Amino acid sequence: MTDFEIRPICDAIGAEVLGVDLSKPLAHDVAKAIEQAWYDHVIVLVRDQDLTLDQQHAYAASFGEVAIRHQSTATAHEQKASNALMLITNVRENGKPIGTLPDGEMMFHSDTPYYENPLKATLLYAIDIPSHGGNTMFSNSYKAAETLPEDIKHRIGTKKALHIYDYGNQHKTEDSYDKSVHPHFAHPIFRKHPETGRSALFVSELMTEEVLDVSPEESRELLDFLFEHQSKPEFVYEHQWRPGDIMMWDNRCSVHARTDFPSNERRMLRRITLEDDHPVLAGEPPFHEAAAQ
Repeated sequence: MTDFEIRPICDAIGAEVLGVDLSKPLAHDVAKAIEQAWYDHVIVLVRDQDLTLDQQHAYAASFGEVAIRHQSTATAHEQKASNALMLITNVRENGKPIGTLPDGEMMFHSDTPYYENPLKATLLYAIDIPSHGGNTMFSNSYKAAETLPEDIKHRIGTKKALHIYDYGNQHKTEDSYDKSVHPHFAHPIFRKHPETGRSALFVSELMTEEVLDVSPEESRELLDFLFEHQSKPEFVYEHQWRPGDIMMWDNRCSVHARTDFPSNERRMLRRITLEDDHPVLAGEPPFHEAAAQ
């Protein structure tokens, strides 16, 4: 096996892979070791890489089927470059953004939970980074699920929540989206990971609209509690990007958010995603043994 190292980033979530050059094809055993670290740590970081779009695509393809974007949401610049590419950037040409999600902060979310088959993984590669801000915060949804109060676990149990998103709104300000306009889908609040078998909390402040089969008042109460819970510092790692960083995260067991940054400073990151060949599975509430008896 190639001489490389996998090092945990912090207690909450994440591992860094050292000693690999992703501009070259990964050996099979190295790719499997990185994949296992991803299952174990939820997010995997590799720093100091100099990657073309094709090389980033090849790295992503080591872990699954690269997803084709819904072109209705892609800019002309993105479509011209690749049908798998999303540019997360505030760069504009002729006054129009060349990419997506250009400015400001974003609430916690996973990627595409509003579809029946959400994306498995997201790989984000940093090209241009502002002098400060624009950090990405990652929260461990396994730990968020496991540490919920037992009464909350019982209350949400096998319930589902509805996810919906307006592509023009990266900071949710309204209580209800128009379901006739925006994509939406209901998934189990406790989601079982198909590889690890662990249950994760599958909600997010930006994209989860309501808990089904409860009153609107109870839905709001539960979601407010869950959103606050999953953002606790003990579950979160805040990543300060450097050019050449590439981060892969698991959308089935994490949520991420973005901090604000100077709008007059250039920020550009290149996103590629992976399809999930597993359906969304309902997980069991992770009760503590003493409480379950």
